[in-house]
Amino acid sequence: MDNVVQWNIRGFRGNFEELKLLLNRWQSAVALQECRLGEGQVLPRVYTLLLPQGGSSGGEAALLIRNGTRFSEIDLKTSLHVAAAAISLEKTLYLPPNSPVLKLSLAELFEQLPRPFLVLGDFKAHSPAWGDSRRDGRGRMLEEFTAENDLIILNSGEQTYVHSAYHSTSAIDLAVASPSIAAECSWAAHSDLCGSDHFPIFLTWSSNFSSNVNTSFNF
Repeated sequence: MDNVVQWNIRGFRGNFEELKLLLNRWQSAVALQECRLGEGQVLPRVYTLLLPQGGSSGGEAALLIRNGTRFSEIDLKTSLHVAAAAISLEKTLYLPPNSPVLKLSLAELFEQLPRPFLVLGDFKAHSPAWGDSRRDGRGRMLEEFTAENDLIILNSGEQTYVHSAYHSTSAIDLAVASPSIAAECSWAAHSDLCGSDHFPIFLTWSSNFSSNVNTSFNF
């Protein structure tokens, strides 16, 4: 099977050791948010790093793609913090971690992604539709947007975020997919925060998506 991990890492440097442990599960790609990359940052040598085009070097969003996985970077015209790539796992997947704000911005982004695609990110949108205890304006907007555009939210209802001060939980890290690949994927949140305030999320694809690449690593 091929796995994809999604994580608001809350600082690449501080949680690098935890990230290495997650990568031991042979991830094909890792979609990260709040990377906070700095000068001279050490990166996993067996992964290629993609940052938002035209964005800051700090990497509000980033993709790590395992060496040996066939991919091509996608050139997107958007004001959102998005890193995107087409990855060959027999079927094509698009993996742009992002923090959407406006419905128009979302529409412009999704229009540039040929189907099938997978969008992973810290959406900061609350709705019972994906397991949150409340609904806010952004959550209502996202409900409408996914329904209008025939998109599937893969979340199982598990909580993905823990507030560091109040210890309250919410579900704001979402995986949005085209219907044709949604049935091929299982979604699960890690049981450990791994040093962040967001749980890492694992998406596991059926054997039909096997990429048949060498899964040896050397950090």
